[in-house]
Amino acid sequence: MVFTEKTKDNEIYVYMNGKLIYKKWLNTGQSKIFDVISYDKYTLRSIKDQK
Repeated sequence: MVFTEKTKDNEIYVYMNGKLIYKKWLNTGQSKIFDVISYDKYTLRSIKDQK
């Protein structure tokens, strides 16, 4: 699995294998998970983990 994190303006995007799985708005702290199957208790890396 290849995770890529991009920051644009006030938003953070996390991609797994080129597919958007997570988005967070920095000004409000709200977030949205787009692919629940990609992120579950068996995922090796947490979205909240720091680099």
